[in-house]
Amino acid sequence: MVNRRLLLLAPVVALLLLPLTALAEDQPFKTVVDSIVPKTAGLTIEGTAGGCDLMLQNQTGQDVILLDMSKPPKPFRFAAQPKTATPRPPIPVHLPAAGVWPCASLPAVNEDQRWNHAETTVGIWSVNGTVGALSFKLTARTVYDPALDPPSDWTLYLRLGAGIAVAGGVLVAIPYLFNKRREIFAGSKKTP
Repeated sequence: MVNRRLLLLAPVVALLLLPLTALAEDQPFKTVVDSIVPKTAGLTIEGTAGGCDLMLQNQTGQDVILLDMSKPPKPFRFAAQPKTATPRPPIPVHLPAAGVWPCASLPAVNEDQRWNHAETTVGIWSVNGTVGALSFKLTARTVYDPALDPPSDWTLYLRLGAGIAVAGGVLVAIPYLFNKRREIFAGSKKTP
């Protein structure tokens, strides 16, 4: 009777141990900026957590404008930071939902990606922009990052646990089977 109660409580304990589920907007993606062509002195754009998020550091003294993919393109302006003796930290940029961005719709994370527990590129995209009179093209990738995905950790633990259980089962079964084999052969020798 006590064992049955413990079995009934196991799912409740498992739910309490699981981390809280992430919000829908907190997707397990990160942005990786591959290149900015042509390179612009004073402009640094790097990727960050999020599928359509960037870190922009503008020390050019001119406004940075990113153009979306709508026809005609909508400009999204990021004002120049005032020049100071020490550079200000980069500002986080989430490409706004008001525009048409190639990274706006990302595929859902599938079980294979969680099971493999490895980074996977889910989208390659580019954005055009300008700094003053200079036009540039930013090429980036959206990457699934298992470190940002708690269920991925649970799948890894499940895989490791299953491997340990199989290895333990084999280690227990081999001596048992050898003993049974001896009993079977000992019984067959006594039969005649």
